[in-house]
Amino acid sequence: MNNIVKHFEKYLPLDEKEITTLTSRLVERKIKRKQYILQEGDICKYFTYVVEGCFKMYGIDNSGTEHNLVFAAEDDWIADINSLHKEKPSQLFIEAIEPTTILQLSKGDLWYLYTNFPKFDRNFRVIIEDKYIELQNRLLQTFSSNAQE
Repeated sequence: MNNIVKHFEKYLPLDEKEITTLTSRLVERKIKRKQYILQEGDICKYFTYVVEGCFKMYGIDNSGTEHNLVFAAEDDWIADINSLHKEKPSQLFIEAIEPTTILQLSKGDLWYLYTNFPKFDRNFRVIIEDKYIELQNRLLQTFSSNAQE
């Protein structure tokens, strides 16, 4: 749990009560290579922090081609935000590309933290904004590069 506390320290430091509340609501899981934490059609129920390992989030088009959207490695977050927030079936897959240890926070626990501890609202907003910027940059790179690049 020290990794995630250090992660939050990059944004706004947490006090003991905030740390205790956060860690009591996280669930640790070990994920095998090629194991999914989300598949197309499922509803995303967790915001997932990668302690070690790596995930890819991708969609598959009508011709069966896989399109990688993001990768999440150590000290990063991953979730299908659309599915998580709107409780809609996902159009994406989240798959471990190596053995991975994760900490998961349910939507209900995330909302609890937002409501009761303003630092978490701020911290997660910055985390999500950073992921959005990363996705925008990836899209721009895809659109402006030729196949060889």
